[in-house]
Parts: sequence; C-alpha cells; structure tokens
Amino acid sequence: MILQLLRAPIHLLALLTGAKSFADNPILGSAFLNRIGLHVWRLRAAHALARWRRARLASLLPPQQREQFDRDGFVVVRDVLPGKDFAALRSQIFRATLECREQQQGDTITRRVPLGPELRHRLPVLNELLESSAWKGLMAYVASTRSEPLYYIQAIFGGVADGPPDPQLELHSDTFHPSLKAWLFLTDVPAEGRPLSYVRGSHRLTPERIAWEKRRSIEIAAADRLSQRGSLRISPGGLSALKLPQPTLF
Repeated sequence: MILQLLRAPIHLLALLTGAKSFADNPILGSAFLNRIGLHVWRLRAAHALARWRRARLASLLPPQQREQFDRDGFVVVRDVLPGKDFAALRSQIFRATLECREQQQGDTITRRVPLGPELRHRLPVLNELLESSAWKGLMAYVASTRSEPLYYIQAIFGGVADGPPDPQLELHSDTFHPSLKAWLFLTDVPAEGRPLSYVRGSHRLTPERIAWEKRRSIEIAAADRLSQRGSLRISPGGLSALKLPQPTLF
C-alpha cells in the first residue's frame, strides 16, 4: 500500500506520456476512470497532436502519398530502388556475416541486426535510400515527427519453434497513439508465409472505433495479457462492427 502511494505521482504523470500498459498503471487501468472517458481522452489527444504535426510536415512528400496514407493508413511504394541497386543490396546483405539478436514469440523466431552507422557504411545503397529526402519525408509524415527511426535488418521464421501460435498473427494495434513502422522487403512473401497485414482505414478515429476502444478499456481486467499491456487485440470477425474491411496482405 505504501509503495503504491509512493508510485502514485509517477502513475499520474504517465497520463501525459506514451505509457500504454493498463496492467502496470492502476490509473490507466481504472475501469471507473475509463468509463468516464480517460482512455478516450488520451486517444483523442494523441491523434489530434499527430494531425497537427502532420499538417506542418505535409510538404515533405508528394500529394498522392499523403492522400494514400490519410485514406488507408499505409503507403505502398513499389520498386523503391532501381533494379541494379536492389540486386546489389540483396547480395550484400545475404552474403554478409552479421551479429544478430534472436527472439521467440509463440512458434515464431525473429532475428534482428541493428542498422547502425558502421553497417550503413558497409551498405551504401541502403544508406543513400535512408538519407534521401523522399524517404525521410515519408517517414516524418507518417510518424508525425522528424525524429530518426530505429532501423534493423530482420528475418522472421514462422512455425519453426515449439510453442503456441505467434501472438503477432492476431490483429492488433501496437499502442493508443499513432506510430510508424516501415518495411523494405528483400524477398516476396507468399500468402502462406505469414505476410504483413493491415486493416485498411483502421488508423482513423471513427465513432465506431472510439466506442470499441472505450469498451475495451473498461473491460480490460478480463482481457488477454497483451491487450492488458496496451496492445488491443481484435478478431477478423469483429472488424465489421467497426465498419472496417478484412486485412490487406502485403
């Protein structure tokens, strides 16, 4: 009890940050406070700030990319590198011996190599892309900030480990506030290869989504572990109630 009282100021200040775990913060996870609108207030405030910042960054990318993101929540750029450069980059990465970190979630193993200054120097084609105004402009607009993203070389091996189904295959939002993820695919991904999926238009704060978020925040104590940690899950069958289509597979 004393420890909870000592932590109360920290939990209160977390309301103005990106803290998302309902389970770790009794204020964020309070059914009473979320019933009277705490989670929805944070949701609306975060999205309003992102819209304001994006308006100031809109000139950094072509109108068609801006329109696609505003409509769909994602931007697809095909053949982002010339064929010769792309082939050279693939060859450099696939032949390199790189130190990686490995993580297992369910039956999936993910290997990541941090893309720091030394490795970017070894991959000049990739470094030139990441430093280009076209790339930086798109990243800044989607993220609603000019802050440099963290980059990795990543390989995902699905269904190769002993364990329950990979929780990342469940449809989910990473957090309550807008965020950025970007992929430069080095290989095609078949339909059965667990491709990246995204529900078109799910980034918009529609009345249906706000009502769903509020209900989930009130009932969070009975939810699954990852939802309690702030990454809300939804089934494909639940999308129609939010007036959303089935996921787009990349």
